[in-house]
Amino acid sequence: MKKQILLVLIYFLMINATGLNGQAFFQGLNHPVNARGWGMGAAASSQSKSASGVLFNPAVIAHSPDLWQINYTMFPLDISASSAYTVFTTPVPGKFAVLFSYLNYGSFTERDWEGTETGSFSVYDLTSSVAYSRKLTRRLSMGLSTALTQSRLNTMTASAFLGSLGILYHNEVSTLSIGLSYRNFGILIDSFSGSDEPLPSMLIAGISKKLAHLPMILSVDAFRSYRDEYIANIGGEFIIGEHLFLRWGNSTRRFQIRGQESFKNFFSSASAGIGINFRSFVFDLAVVGLSDAGNISSISITQYL
Repeated sequence: MKKQILLVLIYFLMINATGLNGQAFFQGLNHPVNARGWGMGAAASSQSKSASGVLFNPAVIAHSPDLWQINYTMFPLDISASSAYTVFTTPVPGKFAVLFSYLNYGSFTERDWEGTETGSFSVYDLTSSVAYSRKLTRRLSMGLSTALTQSRLNTMTASAFLGSLGILYHNEVSTLSIGLSYRNFGILIDSFSGSDEPLPSMLIAGISKKLAHLPMILSVDAFRSYRDEYIANIGGEFIIGEHLFLRWGNSTRRFQIRGQESFKNFFSSASAGIGINFRSFVFDLAVVGLSDAGNISSISITQYL
């Protein structure tokens, strides 16, 4: 039983497409919140459209329309993630977002030291967060978020109270957006080992712009990973009229994904996606390649309010 859990968690760390942190738990904090973010290579910290960058930079929600969204992401080894969030306006100046996410590592058979089956249990991460953002000027906004996150492994739990702080410069005329955020700092409430464990804190910078001579938004994120390696994610969104969007992405993370040299390995960490508008609804799909490990697939449904 212990060997099964260890293999799953190590494998999950190996395929972490965003490469934000190598910590074994609280991994749900490191992923794009929706299929649009996955499709654009996780380059989302300066993305306010459908609040795609809300997990990476809470300042983006000041420029997002009011909406609700549900998301489902499937990883290899039957690991899956579900989330739902809403962005809304209140009489208080600024905007709020509420997010719930659940990352399920799967169910496992529990056995005693003699190999006798004694039952089953699940391993999961559960996170609830609230974000607030307000425009300081016409182009500059600031945001902050708080999150309570918990990892459970059978009867053991680890939990933390975290915060994120970000700023965003957005010029509607030039379409240039620049984001900077420090995310997931805070306190560890309890841990599996009973001692302090590193939190998934990260300083991340991003820039995006709609190109002047192409119907495409280009976005880049840069950060330093837990192994002191600098990582860049890049993605684009082709605007095919008012109702269709095609997306692509890649990352320097591809050089960390080990696999046999093959056609699949060439596309490791590459992503592709599509978005379709229908009245007030948007349907998004994305796929991320993981070389010989398989792929990640994600789907999102959004309604603008």
